Amino acid sequence: MSVIPVRITIALLASLSSGALYAADYPQKNIDYIVPFAPGGAVDFTGRLIAEAAPDVFDGHSFIVKNMPGGGAVIGQNHVSAAPADGYTLLAMTSSVINNALTKPVNYDLDSFTPLALFNLDPGVIVTAVDGELDDLQAFLDAASHDSVSIATPGDSTSHHVTALALAEEEGLNFRYVHNTSAALQLHQLMGGHVQAGFMSLGEAIGPVEDGSIRILALLDGSRSDLAPDAPTYQEVTGREFQWGTFRGIAAPAGLADDVKDELEARLGELLTSPAFVERMGEAGYRVDYRDGDAFSELLDGTAEQMLRVLPLLETGS
Repeated sequence: MSVIPVRITIALLASLSSGALYAADYPQKNIDYIVPFAPGGAVDFTGRLIAEAAPDVFDGHSFIVKNMPGGGAVIGQNHVSAAPADGYTLLAMTSSVINNALTKPVNYDLDSFTPLALFNLDPGVIVTAVDGELDDLQAFLDAASHDSVSIATPGDSTSHHVTALALAEEEGLNFRYVHNTSAALQLHQLMGGHVQAGFMSLGEAIGPVEDGSIRILALLDGSRSDLAPDAPTYQEVTGREFQWGTFRGIAAPAGLADDVKDELEARLGELLTSPAFVERMGEAGYRVDYRDGDAFSELLDGTAEQMLRVLPLLETGS
C-alpha cells in the first residue's frame, strides 16, 4: 500500500478536526469592533455599550472599539470588507454601507459583508438650536420654501443627508448643506448657531435636548415617541406623511464560516436582548429592536431598493 494516500487522508482528517475545534472554541481572543465614524456619535456610543456587555457573553474576551472615520465611513467599511473572515473583526453597520457602495468609487458592496444582527431602529428628527430663529416646524418649512435653510449633516451621502434630500424633493424645499465628518461636529455646528437646522436620529438628539442645547421641530415617524413626548410628528403638523430613520447593526466580512457565523449570531443575540443591555440603551435614549442575521439581511435589501429610488437626488443634490 502506498504511503502517500495515507498521509493525504491523515492530513484531511487533521484539517477537518482542527476546523471543528476552531468553531467549538470560538472565541479564542478579543474581537475588533470597527466604528467607521469619529468618537461621540450614536454609532460610537452604542458600540461602546456593546463592548461593555461583551465579556459576559464572549467568555471573558473583549470587544475592542476602534474608530476609523473618513470618507463618510468608507475607511472603516473598507477595512472590515478586506479583513480575514475569522470572526475577529466586526463592523458597526449602518445604511452608509449601502449609500457609499452606490455613490462612491469603493471596493465593496453589500455582498462584501455577513450581516449578523440588527439592534436598533431609530426614527429621524429635524432639530434646531434651542435659541434658534426657527420657532417650529411650520417656520422651518416656510423659510425653506421661500428662501433657503442651512442644514448640518454628519457627512455627504449619510442617511441623514439622504433624508434631507428626500424631504426637499417631496416638499419643494431649498436646503444649503454643511457636511461634517461626524455627528459630534454636526451637533457643534447646530449648538454654535453656524447652521439653522439639522437632521439626525432621535437617539442622537435626546441627550442634547435634555441638556437644553437643541430643540426637536418634528419626529419623522408614524407616532410620537415616549422618549420625546412633546415633539410632534411631521404628519401632525402638515397633514402629510413623511417617515424616515436609520438603523444600527453588526456585520462581519463576507466568507464567514457557517459554524462561526452561527456562534456569533447566538452570542450577539444573547447580548443584544439581555435585560442589562436593553436597560442601558433605554437610559441613553435608544430602543432595542433586535433581529437576527437573516432578518437584518432582508432589511438591508429593502433599504438598498429605497436608496436606488433616491439615488438621483444625491447625484443632483449638494
